[in-house]
Amino acid sequence: MKALLLLIASGLATVDVPHYEQLLAKAQYTELEHQLVQQDNYKQNADLLVIYARALIAQKRLEDANTLLNYAVETFPQNSELAYLGGLSKIRLASDGNVFSAKDRAARGVALLQKAVSLKPDHYAARQALIDFYSIAPAAAGGDKALALQMTEQLAKESPAQALLAQTRVLLNDNKPTEALALLNSMMPDPPNARLLARKAQIENELAEFDAAFHSYKQAAEYATDLTDKYNALYHIGRLAVIADQDANAGIKALQQYLQFYHDTENKTLPWATLRLAQLMYRTGDTYEATLLVSNLTHVQVEDEEFNLILVSLLSALKAKQAAEIQHELPQHAVDGTAAANTKQEN
Repeated sequence: MKALLLLIASGLATVDVPHYEQLLAKAQYTELEHQLVQQDNYKQNADLLVIYARALIAQKRLEDANTLLNYAVETFPQNSELAYLGGLSKIRLASDGNVFSAKDRAARGVALLQKAVSLKPDHYAARQALIDFYSIAPAAAGGDKALALQMTEQLAKESPAQALLAQTRVLLNDNKPTEALALLNSMMPDPPNARLLARKAQIENELAEFDAAFHSYKQAAEYATDLTDKYNALYHIGRLAVIADQDANAGIKALQQYLQFYHDTENKTLPWATLRLAQLMYRTGDTYEATLLVSNLTHVQVEDEEFNLILVSLLSALKAKQAAEIQHELPQHAVDGTAAANTKQEN
């Protein structure tokens, strides 16, 4: 029996967890799932179940995630991360699903988040999720603004940065973005925290303070230690370069990095990133590169009216510019001859 247990432990130890984490970070969800289910023992590995659950949640396959996490939490009752993800999936299902099952699911989700914190008191993501739930949920569904504030005050004694994230979330849930931004500006640590910078940039963007948001996202990308945080900031640098007429070269560099990292993945923002880069290339006069980028989008189905209007407009602008360039490059006698032929044909 002992030999069998050692053999099982040895088999589990050979699983390349970082490989699956990289697939998750790069949004290669189908490949991740395909490879994962080929592992005979993946359901006996808590780390793999965490990665699988995160992939399902990222794809908004919440029912699938909930089913997996019900099993995972029961199998690994002392794993705080699985308890956290289980609570998160249930609360999201409660907010999106049937009103009759919402209250029960929310209650079970909160219980799992509380369990995650009891297992690991410094599980800040679980504590943030609890504060967010208590501050935004109606009282009838378990919301408790006073408890949210109390938990935030307790968090401030342990981690000022985490407390600041929670305080600003509570203010945003109360529709007070100006107060949240003022708090971030007055309490931002030195050196700054990437997630606080991203929160600051998000609020500045919502308040149409685009110059400040562009700067904050650049800082967030610089200080980020998490790949998802970094590339999310890079995308917004490119987006703001387009919609708010910010530094085009910085936007191009950011979007090129974004597209290179997520190339051939299931990241749903890829078409938008490609379109934004094409817009910047067009703005800077690189019609050749802009045309190449746009050609990659002509076969992509995006159910977004704004996206398709921008794409059609950019295609039209590129065709007009190319026609003008060809006309300009023609010898004058050819231009005159074409004009004469057209006139004769019209007559």
